[in-house]
Amino acid sequence: MSRGCLLIGAPASGSGKTTISLALMALLTAHGKRVQAFKVGPDYIDPAFHHLITGRHSYNLDVWMGGEEDVRRTFTRHSQDADIALIEGVMGLLDGVSSDSNWGSSAHVAELLDCPILLVLDIHAMARSAAAVVKGFQVLSGGASIRAVVLNRAGSARHGAMVKSAIEQETGVPVLGYLIHDASIVLPERHLGLITAQETRDESRRKLEVTAQILGESLDVEELWRVANQSDDHSKSVVVPRTPKSHLSKRPRVAVAYDRAFNFYYPANLDLLTQLGAELLWFQPTSGDHVPREATHLYLGGGFPGEYLADLVQHPDMLADVRHRVLCDQIPTLAECGGYMFLGEAIWSHGTRFPMVGAIPMETEMTPSLQELGYREMTVLTEGIFPFGSRFRGHAYHHSRIRRSNGLVSAYQVSSARAPLAPEGHGTSKLVAGYSHLYFPSAPEAVRTWLEQA
Repeated sequence: MSRGCLLIGAPASGSGKTTISLALMALLTAHGKRVQAFKVGPDYIDPAFHHLITGRHSYNLDVWMGGEEDVRRTFTRHSQDADIALIEGVMGLLDGVSSDSNWGSSAHVAELLDCPILLVLDIHAMARSAAAVVKGFQVLSGGASIRAVVLNRAGSARHGAMVKSAIEQETGVPVLGYLIHDASIVLPERHLGLITAQETRDESRRKLEVTAQILGESLDVEELWRVANQSDDHSKSVVVPRTPKSHLSKRPRVAVAYDRAFNFYYPANLDLLTQLGAELLWFQPTSGDHVPREATHLYLGGGFPGEYLADLVQHPDMLADVRHRVLCDQIPTLAECGGYMFLGEAIWSHGTRFPMVGAIPMETEMTPSLQELGYREMTVLTEGIFPFGSRFRGHAYHHSRIRRSNGLVSAYQVSSARAPLAPEGHGTSKLVAGYSHLYFPSAPEAVRTWLEQA
């Protein structure tokens, strides 16, 4: 099936990529189009907003974590029944793993998928100079093609028209519309970016519907559609592989913590678990849910447990149940970032100690400053739920640190995309936990080994 495709990029973070991406998704969905969203990079929060608007899971396209073929396969598999694929970029359009090339950047992904680029420009306090920005990206974007521009934070319709005239005259790139600056439609943020869709569902939906209406007043939808369909070879002849068959003797039942505090999961990770034959059992720790009794495995993802400590400590029976399942039943458990902290003895916040599960001999504390950010490669150091020496790729980003520990046995040797780092986390024969988030498609056989254990 022929489908349109647009990669929505910008000169830098904070330019309005997410706002314009979500507004376009809402606008096209309101017009009856089946919109499949994607996100370049390792982010969790923006894809959850994509899902909120489109009703379809949004998938990460990350060259470093999954490789070029994973990007192509993921795009082809999930966009083939859509009318249009909208890919939200990451950081600046050309920002990737290296400052010397576009490798790993949004422009790289656009080139891989032969997808036209829609450049979002924040034109606050700018007029003719906006044309120079577009011309510069035309020069440096390599094999990727900037086919259109949308303006953000226009001061007025006249301001938008002035910038449109300058860009089109100097670059030949059409400006499809503009969004007038309106503080009332700005989505709430915290240190990781937007407040999550799970936390602000109704408010976010209302603001995004209003934003879509405002953008729709100036947007040339017909021209947008023409630009999105300028190339129809998005799949690059990729054959989507069949779902792998499971050879497990028993069907694993993986309990997945999912609520306001724990919701950072790559959809590709959850897909791989089900493709390998697992049944996913959802539970909500902040509501006091126990780990489902029929669960054979436990997956505690990241999120914002530090924002919901008062809710978690109100359920001591839930905390005791998780501790029993991990330490006594020895249910094979993977915990990432927030889940890792949750399994510790306590989390400190603003000088107050909040007791947690107590399955890992450590206490952590929330910090006002960022402690870690970037891509990670994890080599497993324990023979347990994953084979010794297994290598995953993934990402780390957290505002917390270990305050006290006693006898941690490192789960991984971690290196970054640029330099070696250090051992991380805690590992036993039935538990692997650490700050890093794993991208399962980078080591599918190791994930299968986890599911084989009971």
